[in-house]
Amino acid sequence: MTTITFSHTKTPSSEAHLHLADYARKLVHAWHQWQVAREIESMPFDMRKDIGWPSADDADERKAM
Repeated sequence: MTTITFSHTKTPSSEAHLHLADYARKLVHAWHQWQVAREIESMPFDMRKDIGWPSADDADERKAM
């Protein structure tokens, strides 16, 4: 009886590359969130109120974003 098996394993360098790419993607996403929050904070209060942005009193809750 003959048994043939195929085992596909990732090389350590490709796994490290995937982890690095995932980290970079998360970093870019966080940067974009920070930029958007900064742009919204620079808007006049009335405009922020119209779009439902939390007031300065709710600043602690918004940090959990």
